[in-house]
Amino acid sequence: MTFTHRSRLAWLLALLALVLAACGGGDDAADGDDDTATTEASTTTEAMGDGLLAELQDAGTVRVGIANEVPYGYEDENGNVTGEAPEVAKAVLANLGIDNVEAVVVEFGTLIPGLQAGQFDMIAAGMFITPDRAEQIIFSDPDYCVSNAFAVAEGNPMDISDFGSIIDSGATLAVLSGAVDEGYAVDSGVPDDQISRFSDVNAQYDALDAGRVDAVSGTALTVNTQADALDGIEATPGFFPVIDGVEQVGCGGFGFLDQGFRDAFNAELKNLQADGTVEEIVTSFGFAVEDVEKAAALTADELSTP
Repeated sequence: MTFTHRSRLAWLLALLALVLAACGGGDDAADGDDDTATTEASTTTEAMGDGLLAELQDAGTVRVGIANEVPYGYEDENGNVTGEAPEVAKAVLANLGIDNVEAVVVEFGTLIPGLQAGQFDMIAAGMFITPDRAEQIIFSDPDYCVSNAFAVAEGNPMDISDFGSIIDSGATLAVLSGAVDEGYAVDSGVPDDQISRFSDVNAQYDALDAGRVDAVSGTALTVNTQADALDGIEATPGFFPVIDGVEQVGCGGFGFLDQGFRDAFNAELKNLQADGTVEEIVTSFGFAVEDVEKAAALTADELSTP
């Protein structure tokens, strides 16, 4: 085909018009609801496709740090990672296009250093959100809240009910190093010679069973789970510690270093809280519906404020 200068110009202008129409560049599209939806979708896709999350989506795998604590995050008898936090994480990550979740088991007190050192991509261990921890890592909003309790010898011979009763009775208290219980005990005024620190949950209960400690501090759910499984041990009623006149509400979430990854995860977490998926998962591990509802009404910012 032979083009004159005028016909070539007309052909190019027509082609340009077709391209602009196909790209949605007309004024009509800019005024409609469809464009708003497209913009929102594009923004979401861009946020989800940048940085660490894009790398994880390409790899199809996320490594989560857990502390082998039932029911929060642990490996079952077949070596499969499960627990309320890993299972919620699996549901969220699947909606972000990542179907494979691998666990790295570390001591609880090394979860944050492990994340900072790149041992894993996020923490999925039911870690309580606290101001001190929020200065080191970025938290999602919480997916559960739960009270504190003590595991004691059957019959509760030392009448232990709260941290004040630990002081008054002279009981030796087992706490998990790096867990909030250690801080609760110290901030409540429990003398250091009454605190016995452990790096492993099971070791705490072995010490209680052997009479080396008089009580184990933990979340009410962990304590009740252990008391149900072990002979000669019972759980005290749950309570929220009061320190300097302030009730300490314990709520757990997921830990990150990358803001973009956290934001995308958090947005999908809120969606799954709204549609009931999170409640179904978390309550299947023994949490009460109220534990999940309380968490859904709170944010990481609220829990991170001193």
